[in-house]
Amino acid sequence: MSQASIQQQNDHRKKLISIIMNKGSGHRTPEAEPIHELLVNYFTKHGFDVQLHLAEQPHDLTRMTQKAVAQHQQRSGVIVAAGGDGTLNTVAQILLHGSIPMGIIPLGTFNYVARALDIPLAPLDAAHVIVQGIQSAIHVGCVNQYIYLNNASIGLYPRMIEQREQDNSRFGRFRAVAMLSGFAVLMREHQKLKLKLSVDGQIEPIESPLVFFGNNQLQLQDFKLELAECAAQGKLAAVAITEVTRFQMLTLIARLQLGTFEQAPEVTAFCAEQIRIDSKARQMKVAIDGEIIQVKTPLHFSVAQDALLVIIPEHKAQLKK
Repeated sequence: MSQASIQQQNDHRKKLISIIMNKGSGHRTPEAEPIHELLVNYFTKHGFDVQLHLAEQPHDLTRMTQKAVAQHQQRSGVIVAAGGDGTLNTVAQILLHGSIPMGIIPLGTFNYVARALDIPLAPLDAAHVIVQGIQSAIHVGCVNQYIYLNNASIGLYPRMIEQREQDNSRFGRFRAVAMLSGFAVLMREHQKLKLKLSVDGQIEPIESPLVFFGNNQLQLQDFKLELAECAAQGKLAAVAITEVTRFQMLTLIARLQLGTFEQAPEVTAFCAEQIRIDSKARQMKVAIDGEIIQVKTPLHFSVAQDALLVIIPEHKAQLKK
C-alpha cells in the first residue's frame, strides 16, 4: 500500500470536523492570525480531520452545510458553526432532527445562543468545548418552514434590524450602535398590524405594532421577562403590545429595566403550545435570529423540543439532568 493510501486511510479513521464560516466575519486574533486558520490548527493538533468551508456570501452557508452533511454520512464528527447567531441559525436549519451534532464558535455581536449554553466567547475556549464537551439536545422555535434559536418577531422588530444594519454599515458592528439604533426606531410613530391570533385554538383579534416570540431563556431573562420560564419548559413564549404613544413606549422601556414589562396594560403575554397568526397581507416580514425573511401567511408558530444536537460544556450538561 502506498504512503498516500495509508495516510488517506488514517485520515478516514479520524473524527471529522467541518467548520462552516462566513468569510465576511473577518475576525482575527490579537496576533493578527485569521480565526479560521487558528481553528483549523487547533482541531488538527487535537487529532481531527478538519474540513474548512468559507462562505463568500451568507447565502452560500446553506449549500456548504449541506455539502458537509453529505461528508458526515460515512464518518462520525461535528459540524461547527463559526459566526453570529444568524450563521448558527442557517447551520441548525440543516442539522435539525439529525444525528450530527453542531459545535459553536461565537463570533457575533450578542452571541445569545452561546451564552445561553455557557459556551465561552473566546474562540479557542469555545473550540475546547467542542473537543471535550457533551452532546445535548435543545429546543428550537419554528415559524412555518423556518426555525429560530433566539427569537422571531413581526412589526417593529424587523424595522429595528433593518435600521441596525444600515447604522452598522456606517458606524461599525458594535453593541452601542445596535442599542441606540433600536431606541431610535422605537421612538418613531408606528403603524399597527391588524391580526387574528389563534392561541392553542382560542381566537384573539389584536391590533399591534409588535409581536415577539422568544426561544432563548437567557435573552428573555436579560429582558427581565417571566416568560423565560415558559421557554425553558419548551413552550412558545410571546408578547404583543398595543398601539402606544412615544411616552408610553418610554414607559415600556423603563418597565423592561424594572422587570415589570409584562404587567403593563399595553402588553399581552402568551405561553402556549401553538400560535397561528392570520393577516390580510399575503406575506409578512419576519425577523428571525437577526435576519429579515418574507414569510407567507398565515404564520404558524410552535416549538420543536429536543430537536437539535449541540456540543455544550460538561458542567452545563450536568445542570440539565
